[in-house]
Amino acid sequence: MTVSIKAFRAACLAAAAFHTGFACLPANAQSAAASTYQLPAQDLATTLRTISRQGGREIIFADDAARGRRAPAIAGHLTAEEAVRAAIAGSGLIVEERAGALVVHASPQVENAAPAEPGNITVTGTRIRGAEGPSPVIVTTRRSLEEQGIANLTGFARTIPQNFTGGQNPGVAGGGDQGGQNNINNSTTLNLRGLGPDATLTLINGHRLPYDALNQGVDISMVPLAAIDRVEIIADGASALYGSDAVAGVANILLRPDYDGVQASARIGGSTEGGNFQQQYGLVAGKRWTTGGFMAVVDYSEATPIQADERSYTDKLDPSQMLSLRSSQASAVLTGHQQLAPGVTLQLDGEYSDRRSEKATAYFVTSDAATNGLINKPEVRSWAITPELRVALAPDWEASLEVTHGDSRTDIRSRRFFNGVETGGRLIYDNALTNVEASAEGRLAHLPGGDARLAFGGGYRWFSLDINTSTTSGGVTRVTRDGTERRESLFAYGELSLPVVGPDNRMPFLEALRLSAAVRYENYKGIDEVATPKLGLVYQPHRDVTVRFSWGRSFKIPTLEQVNEVQEGSLFAASLFSPQPTPPLPAGSTVLLLSGGSPDLRAERATSSTLSVEFRPHFAEGLRVEASYFDVDYRDRIASPITGILSSLANPLYAQFVVRSPGQQQVNDLVAGLALGLDNQSGQAFDPAQVAAIVDSSLRNTAREHDRGVDLALDYRAQLGTDSQLLVGVAGSYLDADRQITSNQPTTPRAGVIFTPPHWRARGSVSWENREIQVAAALNWVDGTLDNRFPVTAEIHAFTTLDLSGSFRPAVDHGPLRGLELRLSVQNLLNEEPDAIRTSDPAGIPYDSTNQSPIGRFVSFSVTRQW
Repeated sequence: MTVSIKAFRAACLAAAAFHTGFACLPANAQSAAASTYQLPAQDLATTLRTISRQGGREIIFADDAARGRRAPAIAGHLTAEEAVRAAIAGSGLIVEERAGALVVHASPQVENAAPAEPGNITVTGTRIRGAEGPSPVIVTTRRSLEEQGIANLTGFARTIPQNFTGGQNPGVAGGGDQGGQNNINNSTTLNLRGLGPDATLTLINGHRLPYDALNQGVDISMVPLAAIDRVEIIADGASALYGSDAVAGVANILLRPDYDGVQASARIGGSTEGGNFQQQYGLVAGKRWTTGGFMAVVDYSEATPIQADERSYTDKLDPSQMLSLRSSQASAVLTGHQQLAPGVTLQLDGEYSDRRSEKATAYFVTSDAATNGLINKPEVRSWAITPELRVALAPDWEASLEVTHGDSRTDIRSRRFFNGVETGGRLIYDNALTNVEASAEGRLAHLPGGDARLAFGGGYRWFSLDINTSTTSGGVTRVTRDGTERRESLFAYGELSLPVVGPDNRMPFLEALRLSAAVRYENYKGIDEVATPKLGLVYQPHRDVTVRFSWGRSFKIPTLEQVNEVQEGSLFAASLFSPQPTPPLPAGSTVLLLSGGSPDLRAERATSSTLSVEFRPHFAEGLRVEASYFDVDYRDRIASPITGILSSLANPLYAQFVVRSPGQQQVNDLVAGLALGLDNQSGQAFDPAQVAAIVDSSLRNTAREHDRGVDLALDYRAQLGTDSQLLVGVAGSYLDADRQITSNQPTTPRAGVIFTPPHWRARGSVSWENREIQVAAALNWVDGTLDNRFPVTAEIHAFTTLDLSGSFRPAVDHGPLRGLELRLSVQNLLNEEPDAIRTSDPAGIPYDSTNQSPIGRFVSFSVTRQW
């Protein structure tokens, strides 16, 4: 333990009895007077000692809390407390005043929360170190997820009110109206505002990853929960800072920078109604030293499926129908940093994942999937490695160079059965990425409100998609497609932060005012070039109130998959389509459904704005209330023009995408051109003369999509005595969205109707803990939707679940029980079941799987031990 003056040793121990290993920094006087600071970016302990000496305040902090952390440059006329808060900004530490001393320690909401690299990782939403971005940031720590019984990032995705779980997640049934085959490799991607997983940019430690197979988002399930420090999300357009794909927002998964020790964990669990038996095993190891550190994580998990006969509301389906997946996954993460010389740091991040799954779909209720159905077995191997070099430049500038190279390969072996006759298929999607980026950030000049700072950079991105598809029938394999598509992008960006009003020139009703501007230019060789701006404002009329406003433009280049996705064709019995058109289709006829991509897709464009107000009352320490209004005007949106396949024949909005009474030659030509062959789900032999209609749901640029709504959040932290604390959190999001299929058509709702995001999603949680016991409860509420697919509409009721979790940690410092944690969790305690929906297909999934889950009550038990 570090103690500057022996006389303060006892006082330090008394003031910080709830922690060990504290450093106590004395002062000659306890004064709130301001001093002028000009401190460089350096390790946090050195900065805190300098503030204590220069500011005349006693500062107490734990050696472990400061080890491995760096403070940003601090300049200005500040009180000691203001200087400390600036030094620990974004570190996960908090400062409290106790008996005249400033005590710096870990936030109860953040365990071991350090920047992902001890060299100034900035907050997501800005590239300026130490600056506050104009977009609200949603921060979720690993420890808070563990305390709520959430074991992986797949479970985390379901807890974010701004995220729509439909489309690209393994819980969606697939087929028909419920997501089609969007998630062919059973991955998990974030889908902010319901704008699509390819419109949410997911980063790890601020760098890009290879796209996933189909919709080309990023599969977040590849990162074990034990490897992360926290996840930061901005649900606001951010192409000006991060480039293409950041239309709905950005999620930044920040890894633990290092770990000192070893941690082993094991978890088992299952649904009480049957199926979904899970087991998970993990190991974390790491070491910290004066100039660096590393952390390595390995994790293995597997789960059994839920079969249709294991749930009362699906027991009329064939038992071979799976409601959830059979899966197994092995993942590894390595991250480390080393100071090579004073001011020079090398960081290395690496991720690897091997995921295998199986999904069986029975086409009829009278036969199993191996007689009439589809069995898919995807294997996904993903990896990425990113070395980054950071160099501190005088005065108060830092430059960095990073290179990311990675690959994500999906190999899907499918077996289609028709009357017991098997047709095999194989689809291989191999996404590769190389991204090189150089950047710099630093102080331009000192303004009355603080330092004007500039960040700029540029780079080169190369990515490719290899596609290989084949079919096997009668022992003969036919390669239907084999090719590679590549793209190159050159980009440059800049961001300027101007603190107009700060501590030195604040005035009544104007505590602080910061303006920001950013712009990014990207040139996609041979495709398009675009410049996207973003303007921001952070205004504090009072020290307790912060107003943020942002306006910007975003874009998304069509992904290689969207442009090159093979056209697929499925044949259905005409009787499944309801309501029937006028006149109705002939008895015994069929309908040919086409889906896939198009080489004629154009770039998507969006204009976004967000206004938020945050309230942190000084008279209620630990309380935060925030409300935000957002608006996204999304043009040339790439999507299927048909949202209700089974009602498409009678809906006049889809008339231009339907061909009635096609000729036999037209049908034969279309079927002959299907790379994967015809997927016959009609229950009868294919006869082109019986095809009464062709429905084309292929991707195209729709005219416009407009999303707007409100986000609400409340957090409260209370210290109950010296050894216990209470945490309360409430978050909700309201979404109103509509889509205009073509410019001459009326708008249709894209929120609040079946298989789309609900208007409201909310989650409330409460957690209490002391040294030995921690308990938490969470209430999840998904608003109901309207089923408008039939002439008579019907309401689908809300889906509400209650989760409980509790742990026991023996309060011992020695022996075999030291570092042990036992946890029991129950998700959906009251066993809420999905609301039944109408379906014209007897084999169709009879609930809205995009919004409601068949998992039911899930009980898990875990053991964790640290050394």
